[in-house]
Formats: sequence, C-alpha cells, structure tokens
Amino acid sequence: MNSDIRKIQFTGRSTYILSLPKKWIEEMNLKAGDHVSISRGSNNSLCITPEQDNRLQDVVSEVSTYVMIDEGPNTLKRKIVSMYLSGYNLINLKAKSSRIQPNQREAVREVVRRSLIGTEIIADSSDIITIQVLLTLPELSVNTAVRRMFLIASSMHRDALVALREKNYDIAKGVIRSDDEVDRFSLYILRNLVMSTNNERILQEIGLKNPSDCLSYRVTVKSIERVADHASRIASKSMEIQSSIPSIIIEKIERLSNSALEVLTSAVEAFLRRDYNLADRIADKSDNVLNLEREIMQFLDSLENRTIDKQEINAGIKLILEDIRRTVEHASDIAESAMNQTVGEIIKVEKK
Repeated sequence: MNSDIRKIQFTGRSTYILSLPKKWIEEMNLKAGDHVSISRGSNNSLCITPEQDNRLQDVVSEVSTYVMIDEGPNTLKRKIVSMYLSGYNLINLKAKSSRIQPNQREAVREVVRRSLIGTEIIADSSDIITIQVLLTLPELSVNTAVRRMFLIASSMHRDALVALREKNYDIAKGVIRSDDEVDRFSLYILRNLVMSTNNERILQEIGLKNPSDCLSYRVTVKSIERVADHASRIASKSMEIQSSIPSIIIEKIERLSNSALEVLTSAVEAFLRRDYNLADRIADKSDNVLNLEREIMQFLDSLENRTIDKQEINAGIKLILEDIRRTVEHASDIAESAMNQTVGEIIKVEKK
C-alpha cells in the first residue's frame, strides 16, 4: 500500500509527532537515527525524503523488451525513445531470435548518438544491447536545457538567413544538421517532465515550483522545437532557389527575421524569468511583425514584369515568409505559457 492514515500527536509545548508504518521503513532500508527531510508541497502536501545521498536512488528503474527479427529500424528507434521518455534509466534490448540484426544494431547506435542526451551503450553483444542514462537530474536543470534549445534554434534561424543571402549551401546544410541537437534537448526535457509529474521531489530537483509548470514547459519546449524546424525549412528552401534574389527583397526579409527573433527572445526570457508583464507586451510586438509580413507579401504581388524566374523566386520567398511568421506564432505561444504560469503571482501581488 502506498497510503496510510496516521494521527498527529502533540508532545511537549511546541512539537507534533507522526509515526510511520514499520513496513515502509524496512522497505526503504531506513532505521532509527537516520535523517530525513520534510518539505511542504505546493498543494499543502507533506513529503518525507531520505537524506541527500539517497534522494535519487529510488528514481533508478530498469526495463527490458524483446527485439523481433523483422522489427524495422525506425520502429525500434521509436520504441527506445518512448522508454527513454518514460523515465527508465536502464533499457535492455533482447533478441527474440538468436541475434539482433545488423541494421537494428546500427539503429540503436544512431538513436543513442543523435537523440538521447546523457545515454551510453554499456553492453553490446549478439543477443542483447543495454542502454544506460548516465546524466543525473541536478546536472542539467530544465531551465538550462530550455535556454540551450533556444540558443541553438535562434542561431539556426540567423544562419538560415545568411545561407539565403549568400547562397551558401554549406551553411544551409549545417542548419539542417543542428536540428538534431534541438531535438535531443527536447527529449531530455520531456523525459524529466514526465518523471516529475509522478514525483514532486523530482520536480524540485529539476528546478520547477509547481506540478502545473510541467504543462507550460511542455508547450514551450515544443514551440522552440518547431522554431528550429522552420529554420531548417528556410535553409532547405534557400538551397532550392537557384536564381539570384534582388537585394531589396533580401533586406525586407532580414528586417522581418530580426523582428521575429526579437519577439522570440523576449518570449523565452519572459518564460524563464517568470515575467508576466514582459510576456504581456509580446502580443503587440507579434502584431507588428505580422503586419510587416503582409507588407512584404503585397510588395511581391505588386512586382511587374513577371518572368518565370521571378515567379519561382516569389513562390520560394513566400514559403520562407510563412516559416518566419510561424516562428512569431510559436513565440506568442511561449509568451502565453509564461502568462499562464505566472498569473497566480500577479494576482497575489494585487491582493496585497
């Protein structure tokens, strides 16, 4: 049983005592004289936790699954990612038949290398592969991971515009490769959010205040991930446009891009700093950027002497403008998450 009802007793002049079930103490390998910490949760719950050295021991968990001989590499990758997101620290992949196939083994190595932060393959034989998560929770807080995600995504966006202006395919390819790094941080954060919804102690370890914060962080993480995706799409389109783009159009796109990044930066800062007022001001900034996008679209439509080359350029540019606009929309989602997360604090200030 994971719950029990005990009566609070009063002793002396200022102390209340509460007994704990003997079975629980024995199962947790505790004894008389051991130190525990007592914390009050956001929902007025009380959490009793063993001393610091043992605080994360019960987080370790192991799972095993069979790898079928006809199981495709992509299916296997998705299975591994799902187990990683579920919070398992030790993942055993066992061959259902005599051995794990070479393409399956390569898929495991690829997903560990490209997608899972803090993981290593610690056992690799013909019939079993073991993946272990080596990164402990306090080593990389959720806020730190979100900020790194944002820095990579915003850098991708800027580089994608450089690739467009200079017709630099190497920079464009570098932007596309960077998308994997953003996805790695995304999976790491989502894994911690899943674990913290079941354990308030983990919530505190990763730097969050309330269980409700998990929803706001999930929205923010997915929004930054989508910003990176749009940067990759801009980079891809920059490689597809073969004709030279007039400098006046490039200047207008760069102006729009800089405004979009300004909104995104403000949104992420408002979210991480829990600044309701800064997040609230982002709505007006977003409207200004969207108005600028409409002006550029009208400018493209007004161009005369439509040759085939100009039609192809305009079609590609309009798709890039859409990606920039979507970046602003995702920034607005982050700002909204910041306001939802901090509105309670604003209400408390007003009450005072």
